[in-house]
Amino acid sequence: MKLNSFKWRIGVLVGLAAVSVRAAIYADFTVPQGTFTVELDALQAPRATANFIDLVDGTRTWRDPATGAVRGTDADDGFFADMRFYAMAGTVALLGGMRPYTGSDGGEYWDGPGYTILDEVTNGIPLVRGVLAMAEFTGPHSGGGELALVLTNLTQEWTGFGAVTGAGMTVVAAVADEVTNGSGRVTAQIAIRAEGITPEETAALDSAREDLPDVETMALGFIRESNVMARAAFWSAARSRACLATLSNLAAESWSVLPGDWNTDTNDVWLEVPLTSIPGVGNRTGFLYGSQAVYPKMTVETFSGKHRIAAAHTGMDMQYWLDFAGGTGMWARVSNGVPVESGTIDWVGQELATANSVHVVLFIGMTAYHYWLGLDEAGALTGRYYCELWFLNAELTGTDRGMFERAAGWGRKRVVLPDTGNPPALARTAGTAMVPMETWTAFRKSRRRLF
Repeated sequence: MKLNSFKWRIGVLVGLAAVSVRAAIYADFTVPQGTFTVELDALQAPRATANFIDLVDGTRTWRDPATGAVRGTDADDGFFADMRFYAMAGTVALLGGMRPYTGSDGGEYWDGPGYTILDEVTNGIPLVRGVLAMAEFTGPHSGGGELALVLTNLTQEWTGFGAVTGAGMTVVAAVADEVTNGSGRVTAQIAIRAEGITPEETAALDSAREDLPDVETMALGFIRESNVMARAAFWSAARSRACLATLSNLAAESWSVLPGDWNTDTNDVWLEVPLTSIPGVGNRTGFLYGSQAVYPKMTVETFSGKHRIAAAHTGMDMQYWLDFAGGTGMWARVSNGVPVESGTIDWVGQELATANSVHVVLFIGMTAYHYWLGLDEAGALTGRYYCELWFLNAELTGTDRGMFERAAGWGRKRVVLPDTGNPPALARTAGTAMVPMETWTAFRKSRRRLF
């Protein structure tokens, strides 16, 4: 995500609500403006809390977005060591936590620890003033490293996992003012302390850690097929995503960090990548480093054949019958249970977005519909989604989120109506846009596919 302009419009709730946080685990944030303390909730948000603690104390490995190196051996090398608050989500949240790197266009970008985690959005913690949350900007289960300190009540679907104690919000407000009107960056040191942690909290954190991913180095081999053709080869671990970092000149250039394909199988998979397709090493004089994020729990796979997907949008429902093998389908818009429009889908595409969400793209007329479908459990038939509409797949015109339902085959609920030739009216009734178009354009080009 590139930090150009942060005029995000996020829907807010009126009034304040109290937050009940029961955990006896504290995170002390020391900033130039003072110190504020967050009381963490290990019972209602054990995954987010365990991930946060482990990235602070260095017990969880992470991938350096600037070099691709696997790091995280001690507290001095934790992902959140010397973390920065660097942006505002409008006026409703202070953002921080991710690490900077230089993109291929020379611009500054920010990225997470090289993995995402299953979120806990439905844990019942309201996002009210003072809550510490795990930010997610590409739908369900897309967070892992970005933190959000809530400044006023909001309706964003983020996982709350703690709350600022005492008069700490005075310090937070000063940090937010510096980020907005001052240098734009505030460095923080984080210290974790536990006071009277209960056996229940300890058990919750230990259980949550079994679901959290690890980043590990990946041994590489080379296969020479001819004088002009050679390949990098490696074993991709079960339930993982491989990543290759490349460099053509140690003295003069920065690393290119290029995530590759997912391995959703329960077995290791042998992969080979032509050197000619790897920037910086095509002439066999560069440097190559391999890593992979390994997930104990991966809930998604791409869809095969035909599927029916029903999405509950703001003020209406959409029904899709998608032929992923043929790349086509049909749609129907339903209002108050009554089909009012229908038509054909020009093209259907998909990819794994995270270990727990699928990115489905539908082209209908002049609009591209980007859905991120999150699955809490493997094989789940219902879940949460985030949707973006892009006119000509180039201009962001609306966003929405809600619940979806899927079924293999085209099912019994197929709605057959005359083709009106009109695309769904989602662009006219979509929910409040959460990020500006330029932010997402930068985000999409911040990482290149490698293989």
